[in-house]
Parts: sequence; C-alpha cells; structure tokens
Amino acid sequence: MDKENIPLINSLQQIGKDLRTFIEMSLQEPDESWRKWLVSIIRDLKTKCWEKKNCNKTDCPAYMNTCGRCWLIAGTMCGGDVQGIFALKYRSCTECEVYQEAVFSDPVAEVYEHVITLVHSLRMKQDELKTMATRDLLTGLYNRNYFDLVMVKEVERVNRYSGSLLLMLIDVDNFKKINDMYGHLHGDGVLKECAIILNKAVRNSDTVIRWGGDEFLIIMPETDCRETDAIIRRIQDCIAEWNDEYASSDYRLSFSIGCAALEKGKGLAEVLEEADRLMYIDKLSKR
Repeated sequence: MDKENIPLINSLQQIGKDLRTFIEMSLQEPDESWRKWLVSIIRDLKTKCWEKKNCNKTDCPAYMNTCGRCWLIAGTMCGGDVQGIFALKYRSCTECEVYQEAVFSDPVAEVYEHVITLVHSLRMKQDELKTMATRDLLTGLYNRNYFDLVMVKEVERVNRYSGSLLLMLIDVDNFKKINDMYGHLHGDGVLKECAIILNKAVRNSDTVIRWGGDEFLIIMPETDCRETDAIIRRIQDCIAEWNDEYASSDYRLSFSIGCAALEKGKGLAEVLEEADRLMYIDKLSKR
C-alpha cells in the first residue's frame, strides 16, 4: 500500500464509521440523535462569521453560537435581513467567504462539511414530517396519531408499575351555533382559543390533544379521579376569563367534561367510552 494514501484511506474509513453511527441513531429516532452525532464528529471552525464580518448583531442566532456553522442556523441576520433555513439561503451562504473558508480548507474537511449539511437537511425534513404527522394544523395541539403512539407506553407503564393516568374528554358546548351564526372561519378561531385555554389550565406534565371536531382530550399522568375537581376548576376559571373579555349576548363559551382513570387491567377503549359517557351526561345536565 502506498504510504501517501494511508491518511486518505483512514479519513474515508472514519467518514464511513461516522455515517454508520448516525444511521444507527436515526433508526432509534431519539430526539437528541442529531445533536449527539454532531458533537461526536464536529471539528472546531477557525472561521467565525461574527468575527470575519466584524458583526455585533447580538440578537442573531448565529452570534457567538458554539456550532459556528451559520449556514446551518435558521433565522440568521446576514446582510441585515433575517434569513431562512439553509435550503432557502443555500446560494447566498455558499457564495459567502465565511462558508468558503470553513468548508474548502482541505478535501477531507470539505467532505465532512457536505455530509454534515446533508444529514442536517435530512434531519430537518424528518422533524417536519414528524410534526405534520403528530400535530393538529389548526390548533397546534397534538393529534390522535400522537395519542395512539404515546398511549402504548402509558398503558404499559400503568400495567407494569400499577400507576395511574386520567383521561379527560372535553366537548365545546353549542359549537354548531358558532359556525351557523358567525361562519366556519370564526369557529376555527374559537377552537384555537380553546386550545390556548386548555394549555393554560393544565400542568406541565399534562398533554392536550385535538381529539377531532370540537372535542379535546387531556392526558394526565399520575392523576386519579379524586383530583378532577381542582383540574376542572382551573379550566372553568380560564373559560370565565375568556368570557369576560370575548363573550357576546349571543354566545358564551362553555365545555362539557368527562373523566375516567386508566388503571391496571383496564382497557384503553373502556376508559375512553367511560369518559365519553360522563361527558355526555354533563352536556345533558345543561339542557
């Protein structure tokens, strides 16, 4: 083997090893996989954009950023204007002297930087697709797909450790009246407000789900039915605040609520049916 080629071969082998490591991390889909992989392979950059350009825009996300790769950071303020993600600023970044000096320092470094950029782009797309699959587009809340994913682990946790979990099903009262009187766009706005109200009322450990239509569901770990009064009271207080500011003579916002506890040996479908039944009873009591 030609001794002059040994450094190049070693570099190529290292690149292959680093890519295999990232693939293994991606298959496990941990949220921190990109960050961990990046930390493990990243090399320090001598060129810093804020130093190179004598920039003092402290509100720019790239300013003093330990990554140093301003081309991978969304929202940079190069040129005085807020820039988007790399896919949107590719041309201006690659033509910039900061990028060229950092990336084209030597052939191996160039390959590494292109790999990092490619993997970063793929990771961003993966995160976007994950968000689209698990988030409700209207309210920004988690959707039923997310519920199905997270409840597999929650049911397992409750059954294994005899823990507790409360499911609260919520229906917006007379929502059809809002759509009929003010139109569907106004109704969509009310649903967004409902999401804000519920997020404000719940604890950090709770998860609010857009269940469908005008229905919401809250997942409350380590909570049982004895605690429902305090939780419902917080929700009603938030509704009262909203009504004080936005209610009209024609409509006041209110919720019908049903709660059921998931306990060891109890099926998820059974709990959802119980919560739905109690919610319907609550709705009938108001008529």
